Amino acid sequence: MVFIILTVPSLAVDNGYARIVYNVRGLQDYDLHWNDRFPPESTLKIYAEANGVNHEREVAVDYIFIIKDPNNNVVDTSLYSNRYEDYRENDFMTYSKNVPQGWVDGVYTADIHIFDLLNQSLMDKYYNDLIGSYLNETDRPDLPIMNRSNASILPEQHLLITKTFFVDRYANKYPVDRFRIEKIMLDRTSVAPDMPVTVSVNVSNTFYDKGSTSLDLLLDNKVINKTTLEIESYSYSQTNFTVSSEIIGDHTVEIIPTGMNTIGLNMSVVFTVSAENKIETPTEFVYQDIQIDKLSVEPNQNVSIAVTVKNTGKEGTQPVELFINDVLEEERQVNLNFSEIKDIYFNVTKENLGAYRVTVDKSNLSKIFFVESSTPVPAATVEPTIEKKPQLRIVIGLSVIVILIYLLRIYLKNKWK
Repeated sequence: MVFIILTVPSLAVDNGYARIVYNVRGLQDYDLHWNDRFPPESTLKIYAEANGVNHEREVAVDYIFIIKDPNNNVVDTSLYSNRYEDYRENDFMTYSKNVPQGWVDGVYTADIHIFDLLNQSLMDKYYNDLIGSYLNETDRPDLPIMNRSNASILPEQHLLITKTFFVDRYANKYPVDRFRIEKIMLDRTSVAPDMPVTVSVNVSNTFYDKGSTSLDLLLDNKVINKTTLEIESYSYSQTNFTVSSEIIGDHTVEIIPTGMNTIGLNMSVVFTVSAENKIETPTEFVYQDIQIDKLSVEPNQNVSIAVTVKNTGKEGTQPVELFINDVLEEERQVNLNFSEIKDIYFNVTKENLGAYRVTVDKSNLSKIFFVESSTPVPAATVEPTIEKKPQLRIVIGLSVIVILIYLLRIYLKNKWK
């Protein structure tokens, strides 16, 4: 006995679908949006299609679009209805919305409810009940009674499709995303003036090959840092920045993607600068600059040197040591408050000619001045070279030698004939 086993594929009906699109020309004729991300004032379009909705040439399809923001608040709703006679099995509708400036950056959800074979009056009432359930966070209302006698043969009267998209004010600056910038964080949100704040952000590469991207760091809408990252495939890198401000009040830190194929969402955080914050860091002087009033002086002429010092810790006193040619020249005890900047002046004179290098302790800063004599050096006297004429006897002697050589040649020639 032979048994023949036939495998039969499971049958499923595709009742509908939705796409984020850029342009729609007709049924199943549209251009997909390139990255599903929309800046304010751009146009959001969602194409929704219902399949198998022709019932003896009658088409009655309703579409409800409910848009929710990242906090799950309903920000927009729309009801569209199609009623016509045709032979086509599928129907479509396009939701279109100009993204308002008030929509915050983040991930949005579009719930698309598609209804088949409901009459218009019932649909209007159900639309209001459905929106109310979203706003009040209650159970969804029961579906209204269908008005078609043959509606019971339909596998689905109601279809819910959920799509997500992104609102991002920088979305028009980059193409299809390969890198994602997310999770911007601060190590502290309330600091004293000029106290450093560490900003960290994760950058992930979602591609199968390593690559590089770049981003800008903004403080109060001003670019203060730029960086480029190279990230291995399917991995991420955490990047840290340091920011600070001496101005009391709130300050906004932003990360803006500038590399190709990069997306960044919710890339803005705020920290507060307050004079009431206690400074716990110890007193520490940072040397910012050295200035010399003269590059060249005469021996024993005064040179004024200014050293710019900043205290990055709590109020305190520390020595400021001035070195010339690596020898301690002078030391001053200086008291500074937190974040205070002050110029410390030194007066120096040197007797010997030469170059003098000025440095301060615990710093790579240096400047040079020269001690030079102002007495002019007399020019060397150069006697002119006078070309002397040869004496007459030397000329006569040379002439005699030439004549003798000539006569000798004649004699030798006659002798050997």
